Amino acid sequence: MSHTLDIVIIDSGVNPWHSHVQGVAGGISFDLDESGEVLPSDDFRDETGHGTAIAGVIRESVPQARLHAVRIFRRELEAPMAVLRTALEWAVEQRPKMIHLSLGTEREEYRPALEELCRRAFEKGTVIVAAARGPEDRVYPGVFDTVIGVCWDRSCDTERAIVYHPGKPVEFGAWGRPRPLPGLPEEMNFKGSSFAAARVTALAARMLEEHPQQGTDWVRQTLKTIAEEENAHGERE
Repeated sequence: MSHTLDIVIIDSGVNPWHSHVQGVAGGISFDLDESGEVLPSDDFRDETGHGTAIAGVIRESVPQARLHAVRIFRRELEAPMAVLRTALEWAVEQRPKMIHLSLGTEREEYRPALEELCRRAFEKGTVIVAAARGPEDRVYPGVFDTVIGVCWDRSCDTERAIVYHPGKPVEFGAWGRPRPLPGLPEEMNFKGSSFAAARVTALAARMLEEHPQQGTDWVRQTLKTIAEEENAHGERE
């Protein structure tokens, strides 16, 4: 029996009317005011299209999922740590089945707060997937054992869904492009590890629809098995 999942996308917001998205279950935005206080808003419109493209990748694989948009980016794909921390804390408290993060930081002073939030999500049964730049990238939260870290691996395409990097800080690689848009050349569209992470979020979501009681450790092991099987199939060919 398939279960409907709640998936929180922390990004630049989502435009629900886009044909690749076809609606969201809700959303919220977090911004700094002039005094440095983080304030919420119900305006989660996407000003860059990035979060919308991420949502489109996920929607294609899990059309019944309830997607929730959390906007922390505006015109630039970067946000103050206070905003990210508040957004992630909000997302964890909603107890979704999955949280998708197209971001990370190398700054060591931010590690404790992010690690504590990711541990809290892990203990609640929420699976976090986070982007990183490569298998050796020491980026938080993608390297935490409570998180599924993903980078763009050029050996992947839409057919070879995932690769496993044993012993590396970032364990998984996937195809790093969004769904194509009619009339837009591929090189003019978005690309990068955030889309590789979205493809793994989508893959994990399909698995969790059938096994909603499972969590991060089961997802990690199942993804390893899929990657190993795909690698063995490629070697046989």
